[in-house]
Amino acid sequence: MLHQLVLLTGLVNYSYAFSIPPLPRMSTFVGASHAQAQQQPLQDTLEAWIAKEERIALDKLLANVAPGGSNVKGKGVADGTVIASPSHTAPDYWFQWVRDAAITMDTVVDVYAEDPTSSRASSLSTILDAYASLQRDIQHTSNPSGKFHDLSGLGEPKFQVDGKPFTGSWGRPQRDGPALRALTLMHYLREYNSSHPSLWTSTSSADFFRPFYAVEMPPRSVIKADLEYVSHFWNQSSFDLWEEVEGLHFFNLMVSAKSLREGSSLARSFGDVGAAEWYEKQAGYIENLLVKFWNAQKGHLVETLWSKRSGLDCGLLLGSLHGQASEGSAHKAVYPPWSDEILVSLLALTRDQRDRFPINSRPSDENQDDDVNEESFQGTGIGRYPEDVYDGYGDSNRGGNPWFLCTSSAADILYRTASHISVAGNLTITDVGLPFYESLLASSSLDVNVGTFGPSDALFYSVVERLQFTADQFLEVVKSHVDAEGSMSEQFDRVTGFMRGAVDLTWSYGAFLHAVRARKVLQAL
Repeated sequence: MLHQLVLLTGLVNYSYAFSIPPLPRMSTFVGASHAQAQQQPLQDTLEAWIAKEERIALDKLLANVAPGGSNVKGKGVADGTVIASPSHTAPDYWFQWVRDAAITMDTVVDVYAEDPTSSRASSLSTILDAYASLQRDIQHTSNPSGKFHDLSGLGEPKFQVDGKPFTGSWGRPQRDGPALRALTLMHYLREYNSSHPSLWTSTSSADFFRPFYAVEMPPRSVIKADLEYVSHFWNQSSFDLWEEVEGLHFFNLMVSAKSLREGSSLARSFGDVGAAEWYEKQAGYIENLLVKFWNAQKGHLVETLWSKRSGLDCGLLLGSLHGQASEGSAHKAVYPPWSDEILVSLLALTRDQRDRFPINSRPSDENQDDDVNEESFQGTGIGRYPEDVYDGYGDSNRGGNPWFLCTSSAADILYRTASHISVAGNLTITDVGLPFYESLLASSSLDVNVGTFGPSDALFYSVVERLQFTADQFLEVVKSHVDAEGSMSEQFDRVTGFMRGAVDLTWSYGAFLHAVRARKVLQAL
């Protein structure tokens, strides 16, 4: 175990009240059918395919969610559960992971928020309420990571589909789950409060909000318990999001910092001033530590401190995306998607994966430049990390494969970067970020230098256009490896390109939808 980096005080008592600001809306998704077919090349244009796949992905995501999901009905799955995949054997993903469930339900909140008065929103609200209720039960369930009375049990990474603890050997504890769960439930509270403006001042407000956040110690409400866990355990060693390496991890700390920043705002809304100050203070400590994940010698961020691995990891992309400050939030993440450190890390990971996987030497015909060179930054299949040996069924001597969720996340990073630059109206290229922008425009005749550029500069427009173009290339890779009905497994084969591993992986669909939302935001500018 690593030594604690900050000496924390014990649990303290805090005090009470109410006021949650609304958040802006996200894009709309529509359901689709559950048809299955043999994998085959897709001939649609990217634009047409995205429009169709967006509907299919949401439908298949919800198929893995109880209540109502076609893959879980009548199978003993507790309401509020998100199964990782309907796969029972080779591999067995018939479990609910706290991390995966929280990320999935955050997507459900986005869909709910599009039209809160619709019949679909009503059914989604039922799912979200069931999720919140189940998570409270899970928090109180003793498990191999610990018990609720000292909050140690909140570090348990996965549970059976009926909500009972999984007691087999596993990489535990994992400390990202409580942070992600708190973020999702805070997101839901803001959206629900915004769509029910009279609730806050009604006589029933306390009854509605108390299960989510109550100002009492020891904590019994679901968000409060998670925030207390994160604020007291963030600096202790745990397993990474891939459940393999123990240490201090970029992904865990990025989402932990965000949860405490947003948790501080929520606590103030309830008059819980002491807690708000505590959460904010711990978030500051985390953000100071996150600076140490930049490795100047390697020229990129590392996922785990003091690890023997290279540090290149899809977790860097995911940490930036899920640790990005919510729109309207006063705080700023240390490493947002458009930060130089994330962009050069994405460049390094992409180059490694391009050369590592034979399938990446066969780019699709669509959306490719005629004039490319070896240094040019192009969309390609992205796996978890260079040293990966898990092939979807077990460890393999030939190594791992590209993952759908990682490839979509690369596109997501680039869409959000293009949007940020467009809205800001300026682009600053520093010495740190220069390699990324040089590679991005390697096929251009423009000189790329350190400096600040605006809408009157050709470089500004070229960067924004190329960011979207390359992001689309990553989604083109996803398009090339789904089957004809839009199904996504966990991975696609490094040589053949055919899908491997857990079928209909819930996170694969969620990551794709996340990228598509970012693309829509960019196109609307």
